[in-house]
Amino acid sequence: MKKWFLGLILVPLLLWACSVYPDAFADSGIWAMRREGIVMSGVLAYAMMSFVIVLATRPAWLEQKVNGMDKAYRLHKWAGIGAGLLFFSHWMIKLVPKWLAGWGWIAAKPGNGGGHGAVSAWISLAKDMGEWMAYLMLAMIAIALLRMIPYHWFRKIHRLFAVAFLAVTYHAVMLMPVKLWLTPLGMLIALCALAGSAAALLSLSGMIGRRRQVSGTISRIDTLSNGVLEIECRLDGNGLVHRPGQFAYLRFDGESAHPFTIASSAASPNTLRFAIKPLGDYTQTLAARLHPGQMLRVEGPYGRFDFAGSAAEQVWVAGGIGVTPFLSRLEDLAKEGSKQTSIVFFYCTSGAGKDPYVARLQQACGAVGVRLEVVDSQRDGYLGFERIAASLQQPRQAELWFCGPAAFGDSLKKAWRGMGLPAQRFHREYFAMR
Repeated sequence: MKKWFLGLILVPLLLWACSVYPDAFADSGIWAMRREGIVMSGVLAYAMMSFVIVLATRPAWLEQKVNGMDKAYRLHKWAGIGAGLLFFSHWMIKLVPKWLAGWGWIAAKPGNGGGHGAVSAWISLAKDMGEWMAYLMLAMIAIALLRMIPYHWFRKIHRLFAVAFLAVTYHAVMLMPVKLWLTPLGMLIALCALAGSAAALLSLSGMIGRRRQVSGTISRIDTLSNGVLEIECRLDGNGLVHRPGQFAYLRFDGESAHPFTIASSAASPNTLRFAIKPLGDYTQTLAARLHPGQMLRVEGPYGRFDFAGSAAEQVWVAGGIGVTPFLSRLEDLAKEGSKQTSIVFFYCTSGAGKDPYVARLQQACGAVGVRLEVVDSQRDGYLGFERIAASLQQPRQAELWFCGPAAFGDSLKKAWRGMGLPAQRFHREYFAMR
């Protein structure tokens, strides 16, 4: 993610530096610096916004570049925050010198005669749109970060980003200095406008992911003793061909799509199972709203958490509902009839005696030769990396697959890197939607 952010900052800056006209800084005063600062910050913000909205369309080619749609979503989230902050900076660069001049702290801006007629009216509208969008972007960032705001409101307001992007595009096109349009920077803005506007229209039309959607019916619903809702669905046509560990977006009754890991074998693409833990305001309502026979749409598959490693040993670590991709993989191994003696699986739970997955995992792991270690926090405390390392015969030839709480994953990754083990052999998914 750091490399992507670095590219999103450096490329526009480099093109801006290559495109500044020779007399840009002939006047070294604050107003000349303000003028160039407005252009530079505006280009940075607009390029970031374009990237954000293209990511929102869930393009398959970009998923490959970032190693999974969960990583793309994480990049989307932080790039969105970055775009909002850059847009705010762009706004402040415009306003602060005006305030200072109004207070008499600096000299007033030299007059340029102004514009008149229809052109001036269109430019005035573009300036007003920029100010309105600044308020909207700041509000969207606040809503994205404030967990107290219900998820369904977050989703509805989030959809306004497409409208905001189109308004900002008008702002950028109308106010871009004419001299810059035939420069590399102008070409970047044109590319961002075309790609971003196409993505915005795709979003507003509800066509995102449409080609990867399959309709189906809920065939079975079970509520387990730990509150997890298991949903089995029967898909039409050829179903959803996927790999173990991948996830899909589910739509119930025309609602917005929500991602869940596929917990069933990839060998049965027409019958999928999902395990959903009621952790948020959206998932907490599903048990009351869903019923067998209900129609749904499944979009996918997405993700690169597919156990496709080449290391001599694998260690799996699951925390809570993070067990779902491993259930899918274990079912696949059983159907293949293969034995996997080089895999150790740490399943972390609280109260193993009441956990419905423990017995299921013991049977599934025993059938395929995976060594299962159940870590009960009430009995054993929390899993430490020392115990994981001790389970490996050749740590430097091993890889770790983790799915579970974010803080737990962060601590494991830090310990993994602390031992000097290669980062590319630590696999995890990021499923925090906010």
